Formats: sequence, C-alpha cells, structure tokens
Amino acid sequence: MLSGLAALAICISCAKGATAATDEKRTNLSIEEIKDIIERDMLVGQYFVTGDLTRQIYNDNCRFKDPTNDTTGVDKYLQAVALLFDPKLSTLELKSIRVTSPKTVETTWDLQGYLKFPWKPKVGTSGSTTYTMDDDGLIVLHDEKWTISPFRALLDSFTPTGGASS
Repeated sequence: MLSGLAALAICISCAKGATAATDEKRTNLSIEEIKDIIERDMLVGQYFVTGDLTRQIYNDNCRFKDPTNDTTGVDKYLQAVALLFDPKLSTLELKSIRVTSPKTVETTWDLQGYLKFPWKPKVGTSGSTTYTMDDDGLIVLHDEKWTISPFRALLDSFTPTGGASS
C-alpha cells in the first residue's frame, strides 16, 4: 500500500498530466529539431531524474523501456520518475547525441543519484537511449540500454547507503 505522501505525489502528478496532456502536439518537426529538444530536456531539464521533458514531442502512448521496466504512456513514466529519484541529489550527464536515421535519435549518458526509498540507495550507470519517431514525428519508443545488469541495478536499489546531504 502506498504511503500518504506517495499517494499525494501520484495525485499531483496525475493532475499535472491531465493539464499537460491537452497541450498541442508538435508534429512533423525535423529530426534535427527533435534531437535539439531531447538534448535540452537532458541537459537543462535532467528529465531522467526530474520528469521535466517536452511532452509535446511524445506520443501519449509512448513506450519507455529499460532493462528493469517497460511502461507505456507518458503519464505513467512521469509518475514513476517522480517517485523514484531525488532530483536534488541526482544527475544526468549527456555524453553524446546524434541522429542515426530519419526516425531515430541516439544518446549516451551517465546517470548517478539517490532513490527516494527510506534506505536512500545510491544508484548509477552509464547507458544509451534510442528514441524512435512515428509517421507524425512524435516519439513512440524510448529504449534504454545500461552498462550494468538488471540484477546489479536491482541489488543497488536495495543496498542502504544512508543517503547524501541535500
């Protein structure tokens, strides 16, 4: 069962999602424009740890895959991010970004941070993400690969560290 604070976080996230979902989609952008928006969302928005991404370039039913999770829907992804990382103690470093086809952008990155669990585990990995666009130019797949195994990621998630000072 969710704690009162976690339930409140989901309700707030859903309320924000309902408003944001009505935002007009930015269809038919060039692949270079999509790349630039992803780059800004990663560098400035730190969206892996904050959820601060440009929703208008994502299909509402975008699939977000990583080695331990497979979520469909921008709202569900944002809810998960909001509950997972402490954005004050977590960072995403973009290593590279490039257009790899007329419908794909690939990034490499390093992610380090603390999870919002009571035992404050520190997690981190390097990885890559492939973003795939549909015929309207909206992202329909966010597919992550990590340099650590799913087992290692889960083990790190359950290893207490005591956290860091905010």
